[in-house]
Amino acid sequence: MPEIAEVETIKNDLLEAKILSQKIVDVKIFNPSLINISKKDFSQRIKNSRIINIKRVGKYLIFDLKDKYLIIHLRMTGHIFLKNQNHIFQKHEHFALVFANKKMLVYFDPRRFGKLYLKEDLSSLDKLGSDILSKSFIFESFYEKLKLKKKNIKTLLLDQNFIAGLGNIYVDEALFLAKMHPEKISQNITKKNAKDLFLSIKKVISKAIKNRGTSLGKSRSNFSSINEDFGRHQNHLLVHTKKTCPICLSIIKKIKVNQRTSHFCEKCQK
Repeated sequence: MPEIAEVETIKNDLLEAKILSQKIVDVKIFNPSLINISKKDFSQRIKNSRIINIKRVGKYLIFDLKDKYLIIHLRMTGHIFLKNQNHIFQKHEHFALVFANKKMLVYFDPRRFGKLYLKEDLSSLDKLGSDILSKSFIFESFYEKLKLKKKNIKTLLLDQNFIAGLGNIYVDEALFLAKMHPEKISQNITKKNAKDLFLSIKKVISKAIKNRGTSLGKSRSNFSSINEDFGRHQNHLLVHTKKTCPICLSIIKKIKVNQRTSHFCEKCQK
């Protein structure tokens, strides 16, 4: 968390925030351990740049600075907030870009698992699988890759090199919609069931983006948009964190799959 729906929400909000082409007049780094080069080099290379575009690949947020890229991986508790220049920095706010229009982008991360990379190109993202919202995410390729693997499906869908963007919440939801057990072995999935899963993934993510992401709590460490508004998709979850199945009313089971807690209905998901 954040997953593809949350990062897409942040990207869309940033594109509407009128920061494109704004000159970056200052860079504030309070926690150098989050960046991939020295604090001095990071600041010097970003200062006086302009953001010409903002993109997303999987769970990565990408700021195109024309001749370089600022890539942000939010990991578990990373946030991007838009603040006025007179904002008083708070605990766990580790980084900020200050713009000529008196606005700031502030990076907040209580657990400090997130990372900020300044790169000359995007080749470091080449290993990622097809992004779920991209044209390259097509069923034929998805099914072919599925049959080449001999892993339980929950673990495989969480592998960003298989497909990019899914995390624990939306994998649980997609598997429930597809009526598929999280420990089902990928090679044993029929073409029909694979198609159901493929369509379920697209449906779950589309709805989650429409609902502006999932916020599983009300503390500042839970997902919120750039203006600190919480998502709404937690009100539409079917199985993740739920107690009973919305279809058969059976008790939702929780098991560990590759060290990740999985929520599923053992009656509906086979």
